Amino acid sequence: MQGTPPEGQEKHRDVFVQVTDADVHAARDAWWRAQSADPASGRTATLYESYRQIVHAQAQQIAEEFRAAHAR
Repeated sequence: MQGTPPEGQEKHRDVFVQVTDADVHAARDAWWRAQSADPASGRTATLYESYRQIVHAQAQQIAEEFRAAHAR
């Protein structure tokens, strides 16, 4: 994840996180490995929640980039 806002992004935010496809893949792979080892563990549940949040953040990021690119 990157910490630099893209060009044109509002500068007043305290933190900006750029979620990459590599971030999504790494979170998914960690969850899958935990799922294979112990599907009922708390660690597996935590990794799944982290993966879900990362996917959600990337979807929001893509939507924001799309809106910015197509703003009139």
